[in-house]
Amino acid sequence: MVGLATRTRREEHLFLAGREPPAGKLAWYLISPTVLVVFLVSLLPLLLAFALSFTEAHVVRGGLTWRYIGLENYRYYLQSSAFWESLRVTAFFTLVSLAVELVLGIGMALILNQPFFGRNLVRALILIPWALPTVVNARMWAWIYDGHAYGALNGLLLALGWIKEPVVWLSTAVPWANVPVIGSFLKWVGDSTALNMILIGDTWKVTPLVTLLVLAGLQTIPGEYYEAARVDGATLWQQFRYITLPLLKPVILVVLVLRTMELFRVFDILYIIMANTIKVLSIYTFEEGIVFGHVGRGSALSFLVSLVILLLAVFYIKLLYSEEVR
Repeated sequence: MVGLATRTRREEHLFLAGREPPAGKLAWYLISPTVLVVFLVSLLPLLLAFALSFTEAHVVRGGLTWRYIGLENYRYYLQSSAFWESLRVTAFFTLVSLAVELVLGIGMALILNQPFFGRNLVRALILIPWALPTVVNARMWAWIYDGHAYGALNGLLLALGWIKEPVVWLSTAVPWANVPVIGSFLKWVGDSTALNMILIGDTWKVTPLVTLLVLAGLQTIPGEYYEAARVDGATLWQQFRYITLPLLKPVILVVLVLRTMELFRVFDILYIIMANTIKVLSIYTFEEGIVFGHVGRGSALSFLVSLVILLLAVFYIKLLYSEEVR
């Protein structure tokens, strides 16, 4: 007891003297390896990449050669038609994927939030696509869309008699190209049959995640709100519009920001199925920085992509963040 009282008085003395007690120092000692690892693995490479974005850097034998050029890399991309074409393709892929995933995710979550036999089993089963590794998912859809008769989709449609010969599903042709206005718009944004097919495969994998997030949000809405609405004679659509949708704004905001970051950086499924045929921003960055060895340009392009994602996140927050969310 005497020793405990003495140690307590010593710690109080150190605290009053403006010095941290031993426990505080121990905490810093324990977290310092983690802080060091985060700095070396994340922050330091980020700072180096940002510095390289202002240089003309190339990979040479034995290292890296660079020359400071200021904002020339950023000016190059802002004046490059290839950059704006890649931005349009990426934006089209992102917007269409977000719309489809949100509609399907909210619809599936509303169904799974209702009581029915085997609901827990269905909730577990819908997570299987999301659990698949992206590489496996990409190779699976590449086999499904194979343009020969042994492709899964062609084989099924041929067996059903719906088509007479195999269809090239991964074609770079623009759908509805002959339709006025629509065809010109789809050509301008860089749409293609292959892009739409890959969009289906990516949506199939990620929609369960959106469903899970929305379902978690639905379960936080008190049932008394719906009971009061039914007493007042509100229809199902009115309940969804005035109760469910406003209270799901925080979840929708999370989904929009999370999926926008992922879709603007989409690389694996497009590259595995179509290599560098579809030039989204991530593949364009990969070519500039890795394939062609323009390290400075690749770094600048990666930060331009990050800036676009940041602006979209701010737009989402301004659009959806209201007093109810706060």
